[in-house]
Amino acid sequence: MYSQKIFNNNTCYISGLHRSGKSLLTDIIPSIENTGLINKEPLLSLLANLYANDEINLKSARYLARYVQSNINYSNFIGRKLNLKITDETNIYNHMNYKNYLKKMNSKTKLKISENTEEREIGFYDVHNILSNLKFWRQTNDNFKLINVERNPIDLTYSWYENKFGSFSKSAINQLLVYKFKDDLIPTYAKKWTNKYVKMNELDRIIQIINQEIKNSEKSYKFYKKNTLILRIKYEDILAKPIENLALINKFLKLKSKIHFDKYKKHITRKYSSLFEERKKKLKFIKSNCSKIYYDKLINLSNIYES
Repeated sequence: MYSQKIFNNNTCYISGLHRSGKSLLTDIIPSIENTGLINKEPLLSLLANLYANDEINLKSARYLARYVQSNINYSNFIGRKLNLKITDETNIYNHMNYKNYLKKMNSKTKLKISENTEEREIGFYDVHNILSNLKFWRQTNDNFKLINVERNPIDLTYSWYENKFGSFSKSAINQLLVYKFKDDLIPTYAKKWTNKYVKMNELDRIIQIINQEIKNSEKSYKFYKKNTLILRIKYEDILAKPIENLALINKFLKLKSKIHFDKYKKHITRKYSSLFEERKKKLKFIKSNCSKIYYDKLINLSNIYES
């Protein structure tokens, strides 16, 4: 099986746990000149999860991941399959130079394509939870770069609960790998402790998964950080200091670009100062609805995060 070169592989991954705040970053990152389109392809997360759970070997998962990215990059380059849905966070109209993409889409001239094409603009892939599976992703992309968005575990837990990430029902549009166990659907994260999962309440399940994934991410990061381009950013810092964090990204990507934040500041709709009062209310609710052992785990995660 020949693993082909990724076409126009001038890209960077944006990742983090579900509900970590990636959407806020993808809303404002186009304010940096020379940033390209943001791509969301659930199949990439699925492949990584299948590999992590030994459902597919590395050779096959790597081949498919490279194939998918190469074809998405090619489609973007020629103006095919562009996202025109204005209400979607990855729509091309959120891009500073969206007219260039419309021009490509409506062009009647066939573009000449070179195997070594590399545009100046850097594109992005929004993929869940890359940090905990760096072994896979580093072998998948030779030009691997990652911006990882992180959020206080208390806020994560509450958001997961609100979005029903502690229980799953049959759905034709579910994007997370799940397993069937008797009458229950088990998320990929809990495959190795299914019997325990089905006996837990929703909040205990969520806290255990978040605890597991954060610890796995830290272990993976410590092992690979010396030889891997990774920028870790906190959601709260993006809210409090958006321009400073965009400048960090600009430097990390070596773009040396201007930042036109005024056009994109409307996307910062939450106030940093309100987070702490909201978190107290969330924590009170969580404490009332989870067991003490998992409440203590959550507090420990939060203390480490804030230290």
